[in-house]
Amino acid sequence: MKSADARAPEAETAPVPAAAEVVEERKSRPAVPTAQAGNYVAPSRANKSAKTYYLPPAYWETLAELSFRTRDPQGKRIPQERLVAEALNLLFVKYNYPVVREGDD
Repeated sequence: MKSADARAPEAETAPVPAAAEVVEERKSRPAVPTAQAGNYVAPSRANKSAKTYYLPPAYWETLAELSFRTRDPQGKRIPQERLVAEALNLLFVKYNYPVVREGDD
């Protein structure tokens, strides 16, 4: 067994920053995290945001049925997102708000 005098010196530790330095570091960070490597965003979701709404199941079932049965001029199914966007634009017109126009999706 080693004596107290033979112990290895403790590793030096970095000084702990003062509270003001930590607060200043937090303020300098961007409010919204930027895209980092490994955070892939699908092109169809770029510049869009998601919202969750709690509605009775009949709304979601009807939306799914409408999306399944509705086709665009090329014969493709119209996604639920596009149907909801169309419905929101109709709501905006009803309440005299400007219609949102998206690119040629």
